[in-house]
Amino acid sequence: MTICPGNAVDRAAVVLHGGLEGLGRRTGDAGRLARIEVLCPSESPGTARLVSANQRKDGGWVDMEDSLWCAILLQGQQPVETSTKRALAWLAAHRAAGRGWGRNERDQPRIPITAVVLRFLGNMISESNDWCVLDHLWVADLQSDLQVTYKGGFFLSCQDSDRRPSDLVLRTFDYLHSQPNDDGGFGPWRGHPIGSDPWSTGVCLAGLCRFPELADRGVVERAVQWLIDTQLESGYWPYHFIDEGTAYAYWGLTEAANLLEGS
Repeated sequence: MTICPGNAVDRAAVVLHGGLEGLGRRTGDAGRLARIEVLCPSESPGTARLVSANQRKDGGWVDMEDSLWCAILLQGQQPVETSTKRALAWLAAHRAAGRGWGRNERDQPRIPITAVVLRFLGNMISESNDWCVLDHLWVADLQSDLQVTYKGGFFLSCQDSDRRPSDLVLRTFDYLHSQPNDDGGFGPWRGHPIGSDPWSTGVCLAGLCRFPELADRGVVERAVQWLIDTQLESGYWPYHFIDEGTAYAYWGLTEAANLLEGS
């Protein structure tokens, strides 16, 4: 049976786009709005205006995560404005110990944050040390007693799919292929007490689908089916931060749709 995620993708887009304006009025949370807009683009100018209005004089926003998502959103706007250049300069200057990104420049670099910067802004501000620290962090996780699936998903999501896959990329595929729960979805790891969740499943799909020739189609299809089966009637997925959880599920589904439709 051919699995088609298109209906689930469309329903998620409708509810996310329809909620942006109200979310902006209720929270004024530029980082949260930017994250949703980047992962599920609506091409509405309202979010970009709010993000620009909340930019601080130093070029950043409330914290590192807010700043990186806001910078990603602004760099996609045309033409590239002074505010965008200031945002990129702020991120470049706030690396963790000079390589990669953590929650702030005094934090250790972290895989999810560094990978997001490299995925969406890598050609604009990345340096070789940023990529090296990402590899180092993920190798350390793979060699530890416990690995976390979404870190592997983030790691794969920023890799250059036009280059020959590295041994680390291949190891990551082997790892993620072993991690789906029996229901087909992903949690932080196989058998985690919370079970499968839309956030982890979305991130893992985004990573696996970065290299269509390496992804196990069966793993991808079962993860997609889990998302289809667990989507609420409203179009959201049940998750603590329901908008962001749905945005990440949407991201993974759209990447999977491209893989499934192209094979």
